[in-house]
Amino acid sequence: MNKGNDSSGLKFHKLAEEAREKDKHLEALKFIEEAIFNYQKEKNYSGLAKALQSKVLIYRHLFWITDDIVYAFLTQKDAEASLLIAEKHNLSKIISSCHFSLGKAAMLLKNPKEAIKQYQMAIEKYYGTNTEKGDYYYHLGEAFFKDDQREKGKETMLKGLKQIEKYASEVDPFLVHVWSSGCHMYLAKALKEENYQEAKEHFKKAKEIIDSDEKLVIRKRQIKELAKSFN
Repeated sequence: MNKGNDSSGLKFHKLAEEAREKDKHLEALKFIEEAIFNYQKEKNYSGLAKALQSKVLIYRHLFWITDDIVYAFLTQKDAEASLLIAEKHNLSKIISSCHFSLGKAAMLLKNPKEAIKQYQMAIEKYYGTNTEKGDYYYHLGEAFFKDDQREKGKETMLKGLKQIEKYASEVDPFLVHVWSSGCHMYLAKALKEENYQEAKEHFKKAKEIIDSDEKLVIRKRQIKELAKSFN
């Protein structure tokens, strides 16, 4: 199995991730399909399952941009395929991220109860850095909000944010900025009606993080949209 730096699957996978973060989602789709093809040829099933999870992220962004439910369906199917591959090949280290992807798909399909179930399974089976686990809690909190469990949602998101910040040195600063700004932005949206001042503080923190990192292309687009509701 070819998992080294000479892996064609890995090369295209990295190109797909870079294109997605630049908000170039159609380009990212082309690269991720190449990655999937090459991972399959290399019999690198861990890479293949992870590539499907990357495809889930691309479809999520396309769903948000187009508001086309088809992308939510595609998200669900690729998340399911990732889990099936991980289970078939006993890839215990990525089972948690498979459930995480299924949680994201359930959120797009407006099924927060299923999302809560999947996110909780992802946390239970978690394998990875403490920082990223904080991101899992942030998404679980979002699902609680959508399920009208607002206090639990806020408490869980703040727990995730605290963990992201506490263990920030474990991962690339870019990831810390993506996760922490996303959490602050969601709290700004979720709390705006009931506590405008607190919401505005979260908006301010999100903007400070986003403005500090030129690589946060998607977040810069998102914060501009969110700013309209605070002006």
